[in-house]
Amino acid sequence: MVDDGAGGRPLLLAAVLLGGAGIFDVLGGVGELTGDLYVSIEGGGMYHYDITGWAWLHLAAGALAAGAGVLVPLDRRWSARLALVAVAALVASHLLVLTYHPIQTVIVIGLALAAARLVLRHPRRSAS
Repeated sequence: MVDDGAGGRPLLLAAVLLGGAGIFDVLGGVGELTGDLYVSIEGGGMYHYDITGWAWLHLAAGALAAGAGVLVPLDRRWSARLALVAVAALVASHLLVLTYHPIQTVIVIGLALAAARLVLRHPRRSAS
């Protein structure tokens, strides 16, 4: 097999995408920790929603994704599995709050799924 020097480029791109999604999620989570309430008016009543708990969830999922993004270029099976777990955490946490932040959800899920595709399509080295 001829090595053209581009063997690690897909993993570096996956690391940048996953790290970027993680940092974007961490910044979004920190921005929501202010304690402001969302208000909706339905059926003659006003409802207050406190999403501080979701902000902590996004902060944790973003930190996991950023950490996994740093470890993906190691080209090990466990780093690929960690990256896929981080992608699953990002996607799940953003689908839960899709109605509150639709643009942020589309951006983070797009970056995370692109990184997952790159990680899954790259052949792994053995642990030895």
